[in-house]
Amino acid sequence: MRRIDAAVRILLPLVLACGLAARAESSRPWARRNVAIVVYEGVEILDFAGPMEVFTAAGNGSFRVYTVAATRAPVLSQGVLTVHPDFSVEDSPAPDILVLPGGQSRGFTRSETGMAWVRKVTAKNELSMSVCSGAFILAQLGLLDGKVATTHWAAVPRLRSAFPRVEVKTDVRFVDAGRIVTTAGVSAGIDGALHVVQRLLGDDVAWETARYMQYAWEPKESASLLAPAKEALRALVFQDSERAVSLLSAQATRSPRDPVVLSRLGRARLLRGETKAAIQALESAVTLGDVRPVTLAALGDAQLASDANAAAERTFTELFRERGGAIDAYRLATAQGRQGKVDAAIDSLGMAVALGFRDQGLADGDADLRTVRGDPRSARLFGRNH
Repeated sequence: MRRIDAAVRILLPLVLACGLAARAESSRPWARRNVAIVVYEGVEILDFAGPMEVFTAAGNGSFRVYTVAATRAPVLSQGVLTVHPDFSVEDSPAPDILVLPGGQSRGFTRSETGMAWVRKVTAKNELSMSVCSGAFILAQLGLLDGKVATTHWAAVPRLRSAFPRVEVKTDVRFVDAGRIVTTAGVSAGIDGALHVVQRLLGDDVAWETARYMQYAWEPKESASLLAPAKEALRALVFQDSERAVSLLSAQATRSPRDPVVLSRLGRARLLRGETKAAIQALESAVTLGDVRPVTLAALGDAQLASDANAAAERTFTELFRERGGAIDAYRLATAQGRQGKVDAAIDSLGMAVALGFRDQGLADGDADLRTVRGDPRSARLFGRNH
């Protein structure tokens, strides 16, 4: 275990660096992504709050979400909500995903510094997404030329007239044009954001996010999600454990080396309280190469449930290496705390706090961390970061 503790300490500066700068697309495919949501005077509330909810909820820490404005000055949304931007364009971390909401977007397009920043960001980031009239920001920079795009139905004529090189599509919730996703008005931003989550993290995470939000959305049937697989995934997401285990067991019999099926079966068995069988299925998925956070997190939780604490520590170390989220470091601390590894647990809890974990009440009441609560180093962690 000393090697694991040392590995975590080595990983800390790397993970913190990923939290401050955009991730490299080719490295650590599950690493936490930066999501910058632009706000400005007159921005539409749901245009930015809808995608913000999706990315904040998705993947249990897969996205670091923050707001950016031309300056740090507060902006007023729809005349009722004052928003204090987390960053200005001068000091914002580089985003992997840029979200451009609508509203009075014409005002933002008149900001030379704001538009220059968007131009710089969109040249290098992984993906940009507009909501409603946010499409006009992209269009004015020429980023929609020759592409299919959409916007709020009431703004379609103006977008077509002002930017004839854009192929404007109507009667759709969103359009995926590769590195740019445009969405229709207001609530359609939720659909677009869920589509981005599905594209980057898969059907399971996107559908579970929509379920958490109680939003009527589900992945479309595709080559990788045919009707039987979709039916089984629906049962899993809606926590019909009996049906999920039945359907997924049949799938696993037909495809015994499919890691996605085995991961889903393991999670379904965990829902049904079959911890030993869940661990077996999840370990098989990992052995076959499934290192998705959704699989590793479920395996670590199952190992904790069976008091396989050393195994859970190894799993959560791998999870932290793959994604590097605050909740991943927290889970690692709990596995170490259960083993009485106070120094390692405090190090991991410190990483969680440094990465944004703020739920002191959870930590204070967590029985898995009882071995570290009396240590003065643990008591100082939250106070130092508030």
